[in-house]
Amino acid sequence: KNISLFNIAATALTIFLAILFFFPLYWAIVGSLKRPNELQVIPPLLYPPVPQWGNFAEVNKVIPFYRYLWNTLVITVLGSIGGVISSSLVGYGFSSFRFRGRSFLFIVLLATMVLPSEVTLIPTYILFVNVLGWGNSINPLVIPSYFGGGAFSIFLFRQFFASIPKDLNDAAKIDGCGPFRYYLRILIPLSMPVVITLSILWFQYYWNDLIGPLIYLTDQEKATITTGLLALRSTLSGSFSRRGQSMDHLLMAGSLIGMLPSILIFFALQRYFIRGVIMTGIKG
Repeated sequence: KNISLFNIAATALTIFLAILFFFPLYWAIVGSLKRPNELQVIPPLLYPPVPQWGNFAEVNKVIPFYRYLWNTLVITVLGSIGGVISSSLVGYGFSSFRFRGRSFLFIVLLATMVLPSEVTLIPTYILFVNVLGWGNSINPLVIPSYFGGGAFSIFLFRQFFASIPKDLNDAAKIDGCGPFRYYLRILIPLSMPVVITLSILWFQYYWNDLIGPLIYLTDQEKATITTGLLALRSTLSGSFSRRGQSMDHLLMAGSLIGMLPSILIFFALQRYFIRGVIMTGIKG
């Protein structure tokens, strides 16, 4: 078969862009396996002469890094579960139940998506810390996700549930299936692509969140991976001034450990993520 010049150019461009976007990750991997004196070599070394796997263990000697990793995992799992469950319930309500003001409330809900989080930062801080007394705890980070799950998550579930034929609901009612049982036994199994999509998005949000842990968690024992990286950078800056050599290899090792779970989860569930985004835009 003849291969057109356009196809060759498109393939070459795709490969070039793939290498271009992968290079920062590759450089972080290479840097995390180097010795301190190998980081400043000119020209730069594109691979570590002798991989230093001990760098990943040394990070935990500088700060309790793996403790921060565990704290982040707890917050991420609890918050993601709450966000997916609560948003699916609210989306089910908007799609399946008719009540006065439903359309208006849904428009107001969507309008909150254009409201910057910085606008609500101070009021929510006062509410959680001064009123509810949730300072220095994971409650302000986790509990809000159990009350709606956010406008975007609700929108995805609502759009998907609205695309399911009403005949399925009528048939379930004839068989004696109540509203909650219909939601639990029929809608949720059908909406697994959306559930997995939002699970990935919620995981990414909580795992990479910096502002929330930074302002609510004052105890270093409760710090997360993002605030832990800040502490690691500050500690290594002091080590640099004392030793007179770069300690960026440990910072790269810590960053690589921190980003690895997000990368693995995304690529493991990538096909479900794409399917979920496509299916929520289909009405039928």
